[in-house]
Amino acid sequence: MSFRFIHAADIHLDSPLLSLEEYPGAPLEEIRLATRRALAGLVDLAITSAVSFVVIAGDLFDGEWRDCNTGLYFVSEMKRLRAAGIPVYISLGNHDAANRMTQVLPWGENVHFFDHRKPERIEVAGHEATLFSQSFRSRHITEDLSGSFPKGSAGTFNIGVLHTSATGSAGHELYAPCSLEGLVSHQYQYWALGHVHKRAELARDPWIVFSGNIQGRSVRECGPRGCYLVEVNDRGGVTLDFEPLDVVRWEVLRLSASDGTTEDDLEEIAQRAITRTATGVGGRTLALRFELAGHGRTWNRVAVNMAGWRNRLRALAGDASVPVHVEKLELIPQQTAPSAPAMGAGPAAELSALVNQYMEDPALLEELSQTFGELKTKLEGAVRLGEECVDPQDPELLRKALCSVEPLLLKGDEK
Repeated sequence: MSFRFIHAADIHLDSPLLSLEEYPGAPLEEIRLATRRALAGLVDLAITSAVSFVVIAGDLFDGEWRDCNTGLYFVSEMKRLRAAGIPVYISLGNHDAANRMTQVLPWGENVHFFDHRKPERIEVAGHEATLFSQSFRSRHITEDLSGSFPKGSAGTFNIGVLHTSATGSAGHELYAPCSLEGLVSHQYQYWALGHVHKRAELARDPWIVFSGNIQGRSVRECGPRGCYLVEVNDRGGVTLDFEPLDVVRWEVLRLSASDGTTEDDLEEIAQRAITRTATGVGGRTLALRFELAGHGRTWNRVAVNMAGWRNRLRALAGDASVPVHVEKLELIPQQTAPSAPAMGAGPAAELSALVNQYMEDPALLEELSQTFGELKTKLEGAVRLGEECVDPQDPELLRKALCSVEPLLLKGDEK
Protein backbone atom coordinates (compact mmCIF):
# COMPACT_ATOMS: atom_id res chain seq x y z
CA MET A 1 0.00 0.00 0.00
CA SER A 2 2.92 2.39 0.53
CA PHE A 3 2.78 5.65 -1.44
CA ARG A 4 3.15 9.37 -0.93
CA PHE A 5 1.03 12.28 -2.04
CA ILE A 6 0.89 16.06 -1.71
CA HIS A 7 -1.97 17.80 0.04
CA ALA A 8 -2.21 21.46 -0.97
CA ALA A 9 -4.95 24.09 -1.06
CA ASP A 10 -5.66 27.77 -1.57
CA ILE A 11 -3.22 28.49 -4.39
CA HIS A 12 -4.91 31.83 -5.20
CA LEU A 13 -2.80 32.16 -8.30
CA ASP A 14 -1.96 35.77 -9.26
CA SER A 15 -3.79 37.10 -6.23
CA PRO A 16 -2.13 40.43 -5.39
CA LEU A 17 -0.21 40.72 -2.15
CA LEU A 18 -1.89 43.47 -0.17
CA SER A 19 -0.69 46.75 1.35
CA LEU A 20 2.57 46.90 -0.59
CA GLU A 21 3.24 50.40 -1.86
CA GLU A 22 5.96 51.14 -4.38
CA TYR A 23 9.11 52.90 -3.25
CA PRO A 24 12.74 52.97 -4.47
CA GLY A 25 14.42 49.62 -3.86
CA ALA A 26 11.18 47.72 -3.19
CA PRO A 27 11.41 44.08 -4.43
CA LEU A 28 8.27 44.46 -6.53
CA GLU A 29 9.12 41.79 -9.12
CA GLU A 30 9.53 39.08 -6.47
CA ILE A 31 6.26 40.16 -4.88
CA ARG A 32 4.31 40.31 -8.13
CA LEU A 33 5.29 36.77 -9.12
CA ALA A 34 5.15 35.25 -5.63
CA THR A 35 2.08 33.03 -6.11
CA ARG A 36 3.35 31.74 -9.47
CA ARG A 37 6.73 30.85 -8.04
CA ALA A 38 5.09 29.16 -5.07
CA LEU A 39 3.03 27.02 -7.46
CA ALA A 40 6.16 26.15 -9.45
CA GLY A 41 7.78 25.13 -6.17
CA LEU A 42 4.87 22.83 -5.42
CA VAL A 43 5.27 21.14 -8.81
CA ASP A 44 9.04 20.85 -8.30
CA LEU A 45 8.44 19.20 -4.93
CA ALA A 46 5.97 16.72 -6.41
CA ILE A 47 8.43 15.70 -9.12
CA THR A 48 11.56 15.48 -6.95
CA SER A 49 9.65 13.58 -4.22
CA ALA A 50 8.20 11.19 -6.82
CA VAL A 51 4.71 11.48 -5.33
CA SER A 52 1.98 9.19 -6.59
CA PHE A 53 -0.54 12.02 -6.93
CA VAL A 54 -1.37 15.59 -5.87
CA VAL A 55 -4.56 16.66 -4.09
CA ILE A 56 -5.66 20.33 -4.16
CA ALA A 57 -8.54 21.22 -1.83
CA GLY A 58 -9.91 24.26 -3.59
CA ASP A 59 -9.29 27.90 -4.50
CA LEU A 60 -6.88 27.64 -7.38
CA PHE A 61 -7.75 31.22 -8.31
CA ASP A 62 -9.35 34.36 -6.91
CA GLY A 63 -12.47 34.42 -9.06
CA GLU A 64 -12.55 36.00 -12.50
CA TRP A 65 -9.20 36.80 -14.17
CA ARG A 66 -8.19 39.92 -16.02
CA ASP A 67 -7.08 37.69 -18.90
CA CYS A 68 -6.37 34.03 -19.63
CA ASN A 69 -2.68 34.18 -18.68
CA THR A 70 -3.44 33.18 -15.09
CA GLY A 71 -5.24 30.02 -16.14
CA LEU A 72 -2.75 29.20 -18.87
CA TYR A 73 0.12 29.41 -16.40
CA PHE A 74 -1.64 26.94 -14.12
CA VAL A 75 -2.22 24.62 -17.08
CA SER A 76 1.47 24.78 -18.00
CA GLU A 77 2.45 23.68 -14.47
CA MET A 78 -0.04 20.80 -14.61
CA LYS A 79 1.58 19.70 -17.87
CA ARG A 80 4.89 19.41 -16.06
CA LEU A 81 3.20 16.99 -13.67
CA ARG A 82 1.70 15.10 -16.58
CA ALA A 83 5.17 14.67 -18.12
CA ALA A 84 6.27 13.16 -14.79
CA GLY A 85 3.27 10.81 -14.73
CA ILE A 86 1.66 12.49 -11.72
CA PRO A 87 -2.14 12.87 -11.64
CA VAL A 88 -3.78 15.85 -9.93
CA TYR A 89 -7.15 15.71 -8.18
CA ILE A 90 -8.83 19.08 -7.60
CA SER A 91 -11.92 19.98 -5.58
CA LEU A 92 -13.11 23.43 -6.60
CA GLY A 93 -13.70 25.92 -3.79
CA ASN A 94 -15.74 29.08 -3.34
CA HIS A 95 -13.39 31.26 -5.42
CA ASP A 96 -13.14 28.73 -8.26
CA ALA A 97 -16.90 28.30 -8.44
CA ALA A 98 -17.17 31.94 -9.50
CA ASN A 99 -14.75 31.46 -12.39
CA ARG A 100 -16.35 30.01 -15.50
CA MET A 101 -13.05 30.15 -17.38
CA THR A 102 -11.83 27.01 -15.60
CA GLN A 103 -14.32 25.07 -17.70
CA VAL A 104 -12.78 25.95 -21.08
CA LEU A 105 -9.05 25.46 -20.51
CA PRO A 106 -7.12 22.48 -21.95
CA TRP A 107 -6.22 20.94 -18.59
CA GLY A 108 -4.80 17.64 -19.81
CA GLU A 109 -5.76 14.08 -18.96
CA ASN A 110 -3.80 14.02 -15.69
CA VAL A 111 -6.06 16.68 -14.11
CA HIS A 112 -9.38 15.63 -12.62
CA PHE A 113 -11.93 18.06 -11.18
CA PHE A 114 -14.42 16.55 -8.75
CA ASP A 115 -18.07 16.80 -9.75
CA HIS A 116 -20.02 19.74 -8.31
CA ARG A 117 -23.41 18.05 -8.54
CA LYS A 118 -22.82 15.17 -6.13
CA PRO A 119 -19.99 13.48 -4.19
CA GLU A 120 -17.60 11.51 -6.34
CA ARG A 121 -15.55 8.42 -5.49
CA ILE A 122 -12.30 7.84 -7.42
CA GLU A 123 -9.83 4.97 -7.11
CA VAL A 124 -6.27 6.07 -7.82
CA ALA A 125 -4.88 3.84 -10.55
CA GLY A 126 -1.94 1.68 -9.43
CA HIS A 127 -2.38 2.47 -5.73
CA GLU A 128 -4.60 1.29 -2.92
CA ALA A 129 -5.99 4.77 -2.45
CA THR A 130 -9.53 6.07 -2.90
CA LEU A 131 -10.56 9.73 -3.03
CA PHE A 132 -13.93 11.22 -2.10
CA SER A 133 -14.94 14.80 -2.82
CA GLN A 134 -17.43 17.26 -4.24
CA SER A 135 -16.60 20.62 -5.79
CA PHE A 136 -18.48 23.82 -5.00
CA ARG A 137 -21.34 24.40 -7.43
CA SER A 138 -21.61 28.08 -6.47
CA ARG A 139 -19.64 30.62 -4.51
CA HIS A 140 -21.69 30.35 -1.32
CA ILE A 141 -22.30 26.87 0.03
CA THR A 142 -23.94 26.87 3.44
CA GLU A 143 -24.75 23.18 3.82
CA ASP A 144 -22.41 20.44 5.01
CA LEU A 145 -21.19 18.87 1.76
CA SER A 146 -19.45 16.06 3.61
CA GLY A 147 -22.77 14.82 4.99
CA SER A 148 -23.56 13.04 1.73
CA PHE A 149 -20.07 11.60 1.15
CA PRO A 150 -20.10 7.78 1.06
CA LYS A 151 -18.45 5.75 3.80
CA GLY A 152 -14.85 4.66 3.38
CA SER A 153 -14.08 1.30 1.78
CA ALA A 154 -12.19 -1.57 3.37
CA GLY A 155 -8.83 -2.61 1.93
CA THR A 156 -7.92 0.87 0.65
CA PHE A 157 -6.60 4.15 2.06
CA ASN A 158 -9.57 6.52 2.05
CA ILE A 159 -8.97 10.24 1.52
CA GLY A 160 -11.67 12.88 1.81
CA VAL A 161 -11.03 16.17 -0.01
CA LEU A 162 -13.11 19.10 1.15
CA HIS A 163 -13.10 22.89 0.87
CA THR A 164 -14.68 23.95 4.13
CA SER A 165 -14.58 26.30 7.08
CA ALA A 166 -15.05 23.19 9.27
CA THR A 167 -16.25 24.42 12.67
CA GLY A 168 -15.29 28.01 11.89
CA SER A 169 -12.09 30.03 11.90
CA ALA A 170 -11.38 33.69 12.64
CA GLY A 171 -11.07 35.74 9.46
CA HIS A 172 -12.82 33.18 7.27
CA GLU A 173 -16.45 33.14 6.23
CA LEU A 174 -18.49 30.01 6.85
CA TYR A 175 -18.44 27.79 3.77
CA ALA A 176 -19.63 24.18 3.73
CA PRO A 177 -19.33 23.97 7.54
CA CYS A 178 -18.93 20.55 9.11
CA SER A 179 -18.11 18.96 12.47
CA LEU A 180 -15.11 16.84 13.41
CA GLU A 181 -17.48 14.12 14.59
CA GLY A 182 -19.13 14.06 11.17
CA LEU A 183 -15.81 13.77 9.36
CA VAL A 184 -14.60 10.99 11.66
CA SER A 185 -17.82 9.02 11.08
CA HIS A 186 -16.97 8.51 7.41
CA GLN A 187 -14.17 6.10 8.33
CA TYR A 188 -11.57 7.77 6.12
CA GLN A 189 -7.89 7.64 7.05
CA TYR A 190 -7.14 11.22 5.91
CA TRP A 191 -9.13 14.39 5.35
CA ALA A 192 -7.43 16.94 3.07
CA LEU A 193 -9.08 20.27 3.86
CA GLY A 194 -8.84 23.70 2.25
CA HIS A 195 -10.23 27.23 2.72
CA VAL A 196 -8.60 28.11 6.08
CA HIS A 197 -5.26 29.69 5.19
CA LYS A 198 -3.46 28.78 8.42
CA ARG A 199 -2.30 25.19 8.45
CA ALA A 200 -3.72 23.07 11.26
CA GLU A 201 -3.96 19.43 12.29
CA LEU A 202 -7.47 19.18 13.70
CA ALA A 203 -7.16 15.46 14.51
CA ARG A 204 -4.73 12.57 14.06
CA ASP A 205 -7.00 9.53 14.31
CA PRO A 206 -8.01 9.91 11.57
CA TRP A 207 -5.88 12.73 10.19
CA ILE A 208 -7.99 15.85 9.59
CA VAL A 209 -5.71 18.54 8.19
CA PHE A 210 -5.79 22.05 6.78
CA SER A 211 -2.67 22.51 4.66
CA GLY A 212 -3.08 26.31 4.60
CA ASN A 213 -2.27 28.46 1.58
CA ILE A 214 1.02 28.16 -0.30
CA GLN A 215 1.82 31.90 -0.26
CA GLY A 216 0.87 34.45 2.39
CA ARG A 217 -0.94 37.41 0.87
CA SER A 218 -0.96 39.97 3.67
CA VAL A 219 0.36 40.61 7.16
CA ARG A 220 -2.52 38.51 8.48
CA GLU A 221 -0.82 35.49 6.91
CA CYS A 222 2.59 35.52 8.57
CA GLY A 223 5.11 32.72 8.82
CA PRO A 224 5.85 29.72 6.58
CA ARG A 225 3.21 28.76 4.01
CA GLY A 226 3.23 25.62 1.91
CA CYS A 227 1.82 22.11 1.62
CA TYR A 228 1.99 18.70 3.27
CA LEU A 229 3.97 15.78 1.90
CA VAL A 230 2.03 12.75 3.16
CA GLU A 231 3.74 9.36 3.43
CA VAL A 232 1.54 6.26 3.76
CA ASN A 233 3.32 3.03 4.75
CA ASP A 234 2.39 -0.60 4.06
CA ARG A 235 0.28 -0.78 7.23
CA GLY A 236 -1.62 2.41 6.43
CA GLY A 237 0.34 4.52 8.89
CA VAL A 238 0.69 8.20 8.04
CA THR A 239 3.67 10.56 8.34
CA LEU A 240 3.23 14.26 7.60
CA ASP A 241 6.00 16.64 6.58
CA PHE A 242 5.19 20.30 6.12
CA GLU A 243 7.05 21.73 3.11
CA PRO A 244 7.28 25.55 2.91
CA LEU A 245 6.67 26.92 -0.57
CA ASP A 246 6.21 30.65 0.04
CA VAL A 247 8.44 32.98 -1.94
CA VAL A 248 7.64 36.11 0.08
CA ARG A 249 7.54 35.60 3.86
CA TRP A 250 5.35 37.95 5.90
CA GLU A 251 6.44 38.77 9.43
CA VAL A 252 5.60 41.33 12.12
CA LEU A 253 8.56 42.78 14.02
CA ARG A 254 7.58 44.16 17.41
CA LEU A 255 9.84 46.89 18.75
CA SER A 256 9.56 48.77 22.03
CA ALA A 257 10.53 52.22 23.25
CA SER A 258 10.45 53.68 26.74
CA ASP A 259 11.62 56.88 28.44
CA GLY A 260 15.27 55.85 28.20
CA THR A 261 15.18 54.84 24.53
CA THR A 262 16.97 57.18 22.14
CA GLU A 263 16.40 57.37 18.40
CA ASP A 264 19.80 55.73 17.84
CA ASP A 265 18.79 52.94 20.21
CA LEU A 266 15.58 52.40 18.25
CA GLU A 267 17.47 52.18 14.96
CA GLU A 268 19.84 49.60 16.46
CA ILE A 269 16.94 47.55 17.84
CA ALA A 270 15.25 47.59 14.44
CA GLN A 271 18.46 46.65 12.62
CA ARG A 272 19.01 43.64 14.89
CA ALA A 273 15.42 42.50 14.40
CA ILE A 274 15.71 42.76 10.62
CA THR A 275 19.01 40.85 10.57
CA ARG A 276 17.70 38.11 12.85
CA THR A 277 14.55 37.63 10.79
CA ALA A 278 16.37 37.69 7.44
CA THR A 279 18.73 34.90 8.50
CA GLY A 280 15.82 32.57 9.25
CA VAL A 281 13.83 32.68 6.01
CA GLY A 282 16.01 30.57 3.72
CA GLY A 283 16.75 33.32 1.23
CA ARG A 284 13.13 34.33 0.75
CA THR A 285 11.98 37.89 0.24
CA LEU A 286 10.62 39.43 3.44
CA ALA A 287 7.53 41.61 3.78
CA LEU A 288 7.75 43.28 7.17
CA ARG A 289 5.38 45.24 9.32
CA PHE A 290 6.92 47.05 12.27
CA GLU A 291 4.94 47.61 15.44
CA LEU A 292 6.41 50.11 17.89
CA ALA A 293 5.03 49.73 21.39
CA GLY A 294 5.80 52.02 24.29
CA HIS A 295 5.84 55.64 25.35
CA GLY A 296 8.24 58.49 25.96
CA ARG A 297 10.09 61.10 23.94
CA THR A 298 11.32 58.82 21.13
CA TRP A 299 7.94 57.11 20.78
CA ASN A 300 6.34 60.54 20.46
CA ARG A 301 8.84 61.64 17.83
CA VAL A 302 8.08 58.57 15.77
CA ALA A 303 4.35 59.31 16.12
CA VAL A 304 4.71 62.80 14.64
CA ASN A 305 7.04 61.67 11.84
CA MET A 306 5.66 58.34 10.69
CA ALA A 307 6.64 58.80 7.04
CA GLY A 308 10.18 59.74 7.96
CA TRP A 309 10.62 56.76 10.26
CA ARG A 310 9.12 54.40 7.71
CA ASN A 311 11.79 55.55 5.27
CA ARG A 312 14.49 55.10 7.92
CA LEU A 313 13.36 51.53 8.45
CA ARG A 314 13.38 50.92 4.70
CA ALA A 315 16.94 52.21 4.54
CA LEU A 316 17.97 49.85 7.34
CA ALA A 317 16.26 46.95 5.55
CA GLY A 318 18.36 47.65 2.46
CA ASP A 319 21.37 46.16 4.27
CA ALA A 320 19.67 42.82 4.94
CA SER A 321 20.91 39.56 3.43
CA VAL A 322 17.60 39.08 1.55
CA PRO A 323 15.27 41.50 -0.28
CA VAL A 324 13.02 43.22 2.26
CA HIS A 325 9.80 45.15 1.77
CA VAL A 326 8.75 47.36 4.69
CA GLU A 327 4.98 47.30 4.43
CA LYS A 328 3.95 49.53 7.33
CA LEU A 329 4.97 51.09 10.63
CA GLU A 330 2.26 50.92 13.27
CA LEU A 331 2.24 52.49 16.73
CA ILE A 332 1.01 50.67 19.82
CA PRO A 333 0.72 53.04 22.78
CA GLN A 334 1.17 51.57 26.24
CA GLN A 335 -1.12 52.83 28.95
CA THR A 336 1.57 52.29 31.59
CA ALA A 337 3.42 55.34 30.30
CA PRO A 338 4.32 57.97 32.91
CA SER A 339 2.43 61.22 32.93
CA ALA A 340 3.02 63.43 29.94
CA PRO A 341 5.00 66.63 30.38
CA ALA A 342 2.86 69.46 31.66
CA MET A 343 1.51 71.61 28.88
CA GLY A 344 0.35 74.42 31.10
CA ALA A 345 -2.98 76.03 30.45
CA GLY A 346 -4.65 76.67 27.14
CA PRO A 347 -6.41 74.76 24.34
CA ALA A 348 -3.67 72.10 23.95
CA ALA A 349 -3.83 71.19 27.63
CA GLU A 350 -7.63 71.05 27.54
CA LEU A 351 -7.59 68.83 24.47
CA SER A 352 -4.98 66.54 26.06
CA ALA A 353 -7.13 66.17 29.18
CA LEU A 354 -10.19 65.39 27.04
CA VAL A 355 -8.30 62.73 25.04
CA ASN A 356 -7.15 61.02 28.24
CA GLN A 357 -10.67 61.14 29.60
CA TYR A 358 -12.03 59.36 26.50
CA MET A 359 -9.30 56.71 26.67
CA GLU A 360 -9.95 55.93 30.33
CA ASP A 361 -13.76 55.94 30.30
CA PRO A 362 -15.37 53.00 28.41
CA ALA A 363 -18.71 54.83 28.28
CA LEU A 364 -17.14 57.84 26.56
CA LEU A 365 -15.26 55.55 24.15
CA GLU A 366 -18.53 53.83 23.29
CA GLU A 367 -20.16 57.23 22.74
CA LEU A 368 -17.34 58.16 20.37
CA SER A 369 -17.78 54.84 18.56
CA GLN A 370 -21.47 55.49 18.01
CA THR A 371 -20.71 58.79 16.28
CA PHE A 372 -19.01 56.81 13.52
CA GLY A 373 -22.06 54.61 12.92
CA GLU A 374 -23.19 56.48 9.81
CA LEU A 375 -19.66 56.44 8.37
CA LYS A 376 -19.43 52.67 8.89
CA THR A 377 -22.75 52.13 7.12
CA LYS A 378 -21.53 54.11 4.12
CA LEU A 379 -18.23 52.22 4.04
CA GLU A 380 -19.92 48.82 4.17
CA GLY A 381 -22.04 49.85 1.20
CA ALA A 382 -18.93 50.55 -0.89
CA VAL A 383 -16.16 48.25 0.34
CA ARG A 384 -15.60 45.26 2.55
CA LEU A 385 -14.17 46.19 5.94
CA GLY A 386 -10.94 44.40 6.67
CA GLU A 387 -7.19 44.77 6.24
CA GLU A 388 -7.48 47.52 3.63
CA CYS A 389 -10.48 49.37 5.05
CA VAL A 390 -10.59 49.49 8.83
CA ASP A 391 -13.73 49.51 10.96
CA PRO A 392 -14.17 53.09 12.27
CA GLN A 393 -16.09 51.70 15.26
CA ASP A 394 -13.33 49.29 16.33
CA PRO A 395 -12.54 50.23 20.00
CA GLU A 396 -8.87 49.28 19.67
CA LEU A 397 -8.52 51.41 16.54
CA LEU A 398 -10.12 54.35 18.34
CA ARG A 399 -7.75 53.99 21.30
CA LYS A 400 -4.75 54.00 18.97
CA ALA A 401 -6.07 57.08 17.21
CA LEU A 402 -6.63 58.89 20.49
CA CYS A 403 -3.16 57.97 21.72
CA SER A 404 -1.63 59.44 18.59
CA VAL A 405 -3.11 62.86 19.36
CA GLU A 406 -0.97 63.70 22.38
CA PRO A 407 2.39 63.37 20.56
CA LEU A 408 1.11 65.89 18.05
CA LEU A 409 0.22 68.26 20.89
CA LEU A 410 3.69 67.81 22.36
CA LYS A 411 5.46 68.32 19.04
CA GLY A 412 6.17 71.95 19.72
CA ASP A 413 7.82 71.10 23.04
CA GLU A 414 9.95 68.36 21.47
CA LYS A 415 11.81 70.67 19.08
